[in-house]
Amino acid sequence: MRKHNQWALPVALILLVAGPVAFSTGQDKSEQNKALARRVFDEIYSQGKLDLVDQLYADDFVDDSPGGGRGRAIIKTAVASFRKGAPDLRIDIEDIFAQDDKVVVRYTARGTHKGEIFGAAPTGKQITVRGITIFLISAGQVKVEWTEYDRLGLMRQLGLFPS
Repeated sequence: MRKHNQWALPVALILLVAGPVAFSTGQDKSEQNKALARRVFDEIYSQGKLDLVDQLYADDFVDDSPGGGRGRAIIKTAVASFRKGAPDLRIDIEDIFAQDDKVVVRYTARGTHKGEIFGAAPTGKQITVRGITIFLISAGQVKVEWTEYDRLGLMRQLGLFPS
């Protein structure tokens, strides 16, 4: 008669039930961070769900982009402004990469110029802007964001600068 390990069954059950959660890998964290970045673009920017800003962005969030600042209000104001100027704003993620706590997203934003943007009166024209955002994510929330997009190209489309 073989002697069995009294811990074999409890350990096996723990691994079966909680294994992926209890023993997550760095790749799982990267995938979770990419999912968070997708939610920012899909739900906040493209759908205008500003209530999610408080959930997805840290209390001490920093927008380290040109014209950025501190706090969640800066994101809410920017999204509201973009969506006022282009109510049908849609952002398509072209590429997304993650390593550890950073996520890089290359995107294309599209919408119809139906409201004022940068002081330009509505033209009714389709506008397209490409950009890149880098997110620093901590504890499941965006802590820092760096964004660069083609501002000059946007201003040309709005008629603020000659082509």
